[in-house]
Amino acid sequence: MKNNFSKKTIQILINNFNANNNKFVISKTKNYLKKFPRAAILYNLLGSSYQKIGQQNEAINVFNAGLKIHPNNFSFSNNLGNSYKYLLNYNKAEMIFDEIIKENPQYVNAYINLGNLKRDVNNFDEAIKLYEKANKISPNNHLILYLLALAHQGIGNFQTAINYSKEVLSLNPKFTKADYLISQSIKYKNDNWHYKDLEKKIENKNFGDTEKINLYFSMAKANEDMNKIEESFKFLKLGNTLSKTLNKYDLNEDRKLFENIKKVFKDINLHSFHNSGPIKVIFVLGMPRSGTSLVEQIISSHDNVIGGGEMPILPNIIKKNFLNDNLLKNNSVVEIINNSFERQNILNQYKNYVNYFSIGEKYIVDKSLLNFFWIGFIKIFFPSAKIIHCFREPKNNCLSIYKTLFEESLKFSYDQDDLIEFYKMYQDLMKFWQTEKNINLINVSYESLIANNETEIKRIIKECDLNWNDKCLLHHKNKNPVKTMSTSQARQPIYKTSINNFGKYKIFLNKINDRL
Repeated sequence: MKNNFSKKTIQILINNFNANNNKFVISKTKNYLKKFPRAAILYNLLGSSYQKIGQQNEAINVFNAGLKIHPNNFSFSNNLGNSYKYLLNYNKAEMIFDEIIKENPQYVNAYINLGNLKRDVNNFDEAIKLYEKANKISPNNHLILYLLALAHQGIGNFQTAINYSKEVLSLNPKFTKADYLISQSIKYKNDNWHYKDLEKKIENKNFGDTEKINLYFSMAKANEDMNKIEESFKFLKLGNTLSKTLNKYDLNEDRKLFENIKKVFKDINLHSFHNSGPIKVIFVLGMPRSGTSLVEQIISSHDNVIGGGEMPILPNIIKKNFLNDNLLKNNSVVEIINNSFERQNILNQYKNYVNYFSIGEKYIVDKSLLNFFWIGFIKIFFPSAKIIHCFREPKNNCLSIYKTLFEESLKFSYDQDDLIEFYKMYQDLMKFWQTEKNINLINVSYESLIANNETEIKRIIKECDLNWNDKCLLHHKNKNPVKTMSTSQARQPIYKTSINNFGKYKIFLNKINDRL
């Protein structure tokens, strides 16, 4: 029996784990654990596979089972903390990471994961301190240096972010995420040092597909900066085509969800719900690249508001309570929303998450873009909350989306046909919320905000029922962290160069031009 559990067997499991063959790994490790119940690597592979497919409670059970047998296994504890973090139970996760650091101050992964947690809740200063401690324990670790680059970019320290990215690339030239971060932090000119590096890498045949995607989008940005639009689009096309291939996006899945939402909410009276407890939240939503980061920076410049960024809590709550196979179940939705106890329970989940930001009496901005799916739930659980809907001229919006490589992999964005159809479904859903369901939103046009910035900013602040604050006109000086790659734009004074950007790419984007 012992010979069956060989190094070769372990390597097969690891190879499948790295290839995301999670069902295979789960099935095999479960069987092996019956025969080898003390094999620590099996608990880690099984629990980590559950993590990958989003089954965090199962992962927690596995890591706890492993800890009963190996109570001093810090790898189990570290993974356990991550599962709680993925469940947005930050208090429990932080407690676990702190305990690991207390017992083993040299365990570098605990510093990294606690830093990631702090970054998630916009405590970038604390995140940087934790990454720096990790860097002292494990110097010349390109992953830690990249996290430092991301954190500094998020708070507007662009040169520091570039310097860390250079260190990353000196240690691992194939870690092309650092190339993409640099591309979003600088303005390219002819003979730019990084452009030359990108040109050499593009010719290198030894990069994998994911690495190439970062290079293609970086080259597209660099060439656009230098007004080489045809060359820019060539790389945009390569990057998007490869992303589409890897993501295996199915538009029909989203089409079903759009129709499903309208069907479920059609007969629900969204104006019959009342606040079940004070919570000061302002929702900012809309399509990606529609000005949401700019609007959040403007509002969070106010003394009584803090920016929460793209908070995952509402989509997480809805997924856990209302979705089955990515669709809402009408009976369960009606049953839960008409039960005051259940509504309060869901509201408490949101409050517990927000409390981690230590907002006190301030308002918090929830800028999870695709919350436009969940406007009906927002009106049920937060009846008096302000909802700001950011929108933009469709062609320019879609171009800006097509030019962006998203961390969260918004899969509809990498193909013109998918992008056009998704955008039309979004427009139709917004019409449903505003016209059929008569929901009052604060609509903010990106073009109007750019053209009439002072007037529009004052209107937004007034409609949010906030007293006027002159700092809102100085939003580019706002130190609020920005976790998206639009951080450099959000930290500039309002500029007009992006308003009619589509004209430069018009001849290359016939589908978007003809159908939007």
